[in-house]
Amino acid sequence: MKKILVFIAVIAFACETEKKSDVVEVPAKVEPTPISLSYVPSYSSSFEIGNPEYATMIVQGSWKDWEDNNLDNMVNWIEDTITVMHSNNEVVHGVDSLIARWKKARAEYASSKPRIDAVMSVYSTDKQEDWVLVWATSIDTKLDGTQDTVALMETWRINSAGKADLLMQFDRKNRKK
Repeated sequence: MKKILVFIAVIAFACETEKKSDVVEVPAKVEPTPISLSYVPSYSSSFEIGNPEYATMIVQGSWKDWEDNNLDNMVNWIEDTITVMHSNNEVVHGVDSLIARWKKARAEYASSKPRIDAVMSVYSTDKQEDWVLVWATSIDTKLDGTQDTVALMETWRINSAGKADLLMQFDRKNRKK
């Protein structure tokens, strides 16, 4: 009888230990520390980490599809009414216009090799908007074999339907020494 009670106690302990090991502790949400700035941001200074799926969507759609020359995929993740502010001050409205513009630009290159330096999905808590920030370098080989390298920063807004509806793009071409 004593052996049976010990056996039951061991089984009960093992089951309890197994249950505890399946529990993943999620740290409590850390409240952002208020910051004091010399200027009041005109948009927001209240951000938290956003939905990582949006970062995945942007890197695939804006970068991998550019590299693979699959720009027709843009209709799947870009809002029909998107506004794009390119770094050369050209503004494009609408997904069809954007696809046509990017196809024309991509046709100038035999290949493209991006290097994603950083990507972050953020959420503006006071504006209730999702954004994806990308820092990258695009190394494009022109049809004549010369390389065109540019450092880019992209700021994408994601709407409530989960589609990109605004892009602000900034670049810096590598300087020749």
